Amino acid sequence: MRPAAARRMDGIERTLIRQIFDSAPKDAVNLGLGQPDLPTPESIAAAGIRAIRDGWTAYTSTAGDPELRAAIAARYAPFARGADSVVVTVGTQEAVFASLLVLLDPGDEALVPDPGYPAYATIVRLLGARAVPYRLGAERGFRPDPAEIEARLTARTRVVVLCSPSNPTGAVAGAAELGAIVGLLAERGIAWLSDEIYAAFTYDAPAPSPSTLAPEGGLVISGLSKDLSMTGWRVGWVVGPVDVVRRIVAAHQYLVTCAPSISQRAAVAALGTAGEAARRTHREVFRRRRALMATELARVPGLRFSLPDGAFYFFVGIEGRDDSLALSREILAEANVVTIPGIAFGSNGEGYLRLSYAATEEDIVRGVRGIARVLTKR
Repeated sequence: MRPAAARRMDGIERTLIRQIFDSAPKDAVNLGLGQPDLPTPESIAAAGIRAIRDGWTAYTSTAGDPELRAAIAARYAPFARGADSVVVTVGTQEAVFASLLVLLDPGDEALVPDPGYPAYATIVRLLGARAVPYRLGAERGFRPDPAEIEARLTARTRVVVLCSPSNPTGAVAGAAELGAIVGLLAERGIAWLSDEIYAAFTYDAPAPSPSTLAPEGGLVISGLSKDLSMTGWRVGWVVGPVDVVRRIVAAHQYLVTCAPSISQRAAVAALGTAGEAARRTHREVFRRRRALMATELARVPGLRFSLPDGAFYFFVGIEGRDDSLALSREILAEANVVTIPGIAFGSNGEGYLRLSYAATEEDIVRGVRGIARVLTKR
């Protein structure tokens, strides 16, 4: 007899992001996947190699390498009160899963951004809770509206997921609006979960964090995948109140046991002086790419976009095209360019394409010009 899948997986598929990327020819220009094309900095890679040679190949403690946890805590002080405020996870996605596993019971509600990273809503559903989208509107530059969030809160709301800088829009929430949001959540005893994986990619000013505005009210998750091109090393973390983190450590153990020991040693180097210098270098590369993509997009008629404050995405509105998935597939078939349809990020993303400038300058030019050929062929 064949094993029967649990009903919780009914309708759960890979994200459209992955489906489109996996269907693309190997020679396609990739303006889709959120993966920096730069190599991991040599000093960090060397630390990983050294860890293998020195025998750092056993399990670490469940919460993570103490030296790494202390280094992470130092980045978030005084929000983090030492290493016990930190658990090292297998990337940021596991951090989201383990955190929501601790924060939500079946039947609870979690507010998630729309447009927003699709894993938030899927994880909430897998946990037997209900994902309630809150709208991020173009009229506000895709920044969260405290009134919109307040209108979505109910007696069942247990957590509000925030992401700034945003995937997919690149918008950075301001301190005033974040302060208003975390203030109303504190009044109602509702937690916030702040996804700050793109925090190193801001181009004019740092992204404010709820951790500095309501330090007892929630959890910060982040990692090293984006800012130092370490997607495959799988190092993320959760930072928050010690009693809550302790429960996340327990959930984390049953999910993965511990994060990879070799990667954790490389992460120690990534949080040192050489890593900070590499971050600055990477950010300047992406600043130039952002300017280049903006220049190329400005030449294409019928597009609506603004210069993103952070991350490495443009969220581009397409006039006269209200089926973003069909358009993305058309661009792939006719121009061999990978783009991500806005509908992949929620209903409020319809009519948009997410374009990543985590690509070479040559591919940015080739990709946008390929999109232009498809849009102007009629």
